[in-house]
Amino acid sequence: MDKDLTSMTQLMYDYATASHLTLKEAKVKLHADAYLRTAAETLARYCGVSISNPDVLRKKVTGLLCESDPSAKKDSVDRKVRNWINDGIQYISKDSALQLAFALHLPINDADEMLQRLCGERFHWRDPEDIIWLFALDHGMSYSDARALSDRLLPVYEQRAEEAAPPSKEDAKVPEKMTSNIMPRVMQIQEEKELEAFLKENAPNLGKLHNTAFGLFQDYMNLLKSSHMEDMLPDERKMPASEIAVTYLFNNLIPRAKKSKKGPSMCQLVKDVIQKDIQQNWPDEFALSRMENREIDVSRKALILLFLATDGGDSAYGNDGGYFQYEDESDAYPSTPEAVFADVNRRLNDMLIGSGFPPLDSRVPFDWMMLYCMVADDSIFIDENISRFLSSVFSAPPVQKDE
Repeated sequence: MDKDLTSMTQLMYDYATASHLTLKEAKVKLHADAYLRTAAETLARYCGVSISNPDVLRKKVTGLLCESDPSAKKDSVDRKVRNWINDGIQYISKDSALQLAFALHLPINDADEMLQRLCGERFHWRDPEDIIWLFALDHGMSYSDARALSDRLLPVYEQRAEEAAPPSKEDAKVPEKMTSNIMPRVMQIQEEKELEAFLKENAPNLGKLHNTAFGLFQDYMNLLKSSHMEDMLPDERKMPASEIAVTYLFNNLIPRAKKSKKGPSMCQLVKDVIQKDIQQNWPDEFALSRMENREIDVSRKALILLFLATDGGDSAYGNDGGYFQYEDESDAYPSTPEAVFADVNRRLNDMLIGSGFPPLDSRVPFDWMMLYCMVADDSIFIDENISRFLSSVFSAPPVQKDE
């Protein structure tokens, strides 16, 4: 467990990974004791204000936002911050989080962590806009100057990106090297002219979509579509996204918004914050198809679920024995629930970090559920744990797979 985790985070982690908890006990524990990390808590931490002094915190945050954007109306900003603190929300907009990072003069690592906590994402080193923000932070620029710099340079990048040929399919298969090369080069840039030249030169290889995540997403989807999985489909039939969403991503257990004259819609059945966090942006067949076609970015939830469905597949994050070699009883493969959990947790977090996503956080209900379900005698039983947990949380009967 990371040393910088708070005691509450550690406590929730311990609850999630306690192998003695039954499913019923886990559900009760999550609903009764889950202490969700709120935006107010994160704001208090980085502003150096006690969470027990909400008025002091509100004035501090309002002052920082107004300082970073002198054109903003103080009453409007104060009202927005009051809502953040009093409503117990978990996330705020990325732009607001960036404003605070600049106003607090945070170094890049701290700003990256604060963004993760306040808006659920980190800096993306291949996103041209994030590259500009990173340059501005590293050089002590104000938020207003950074915004002006972005307004000047983004059109230059966009024009060059339109003119440039897209990267080849072979180049797209090695996005990890691309990102690792970009990071040190960005940190070496000292002047605006250098930054502009960098954006022009690298336009074909930059973008808002996570290429590493997309490469893994493709590998996992192709593995699930193939005839080599446990379903033993005929060679000529590939599993469509709709079946993958139900069979491996448990889409049929997730309440969806549907209009009905006979009763409340499914979305009305999702009443509490635990259910909402688990349900929010759960990937269905349409989302999977749009991700495959690169119409939208690969989501963190989709990547986590696909990783667990394939145990990392043949990627660098797969288990050492290979997905189809459990039967060899290799001593190298974990043999106890504790060892299985430690192995899967390590590989999953390595994959998330390598793909530009935050690692599992026990203060997030969806992540807590994943941690709980990853405690298993073997990784092949994790999907059954997820199915039972979702059925319990949303009060739906578990779906039995065909033998």
